[in-house]
Amino acid sequence: MPINEGEFKIYDPYDAYLNEIGNDAFKFNELNNRTRKLPRGLFDFIFDTETGDFIKDRVSIPFNLDQNQSKEVAKIVMELIIANFYLGNIVSEIKMRLSVDDQKTKSIAGLIVTELFAPILDEL
Repeated sequence: MPINEGEFKIYDPYDAYLNEIGNDAFKFNELNNRTRKLPRGLFDFIFDTETGDFIKDRVSIPFNLDQNQSKEVAKIVMELIIANFYLGNIVSEIKMRLSVDDQKTKSIAGLIVTELFAPILDEL
């Protein structure tokens, strides 16, 4: 189910990350510089509405994540795209930031890596 306009700040990786940095001009400029340097496939990925739809429909709803946890998933996705942390650390990032059990952590990480990132994995 497509996300509505009010849900973008929760499920859309770019909007969730942008909402997090708020009015910090330095962080905004850093984000802008990093996104401009991305390969076209990664750039398109972060602005594609299907990315937010996936986070909502395949991760947040099935795993009963609340709004804060859902926003963290979106931010994790964005941070992986702009290389704030290594893809190999996704399990520990999810565990720490979502405070979910090991099974749920591994399942969410698996979905993100094998399904959401499948078309762009070579560019990460």
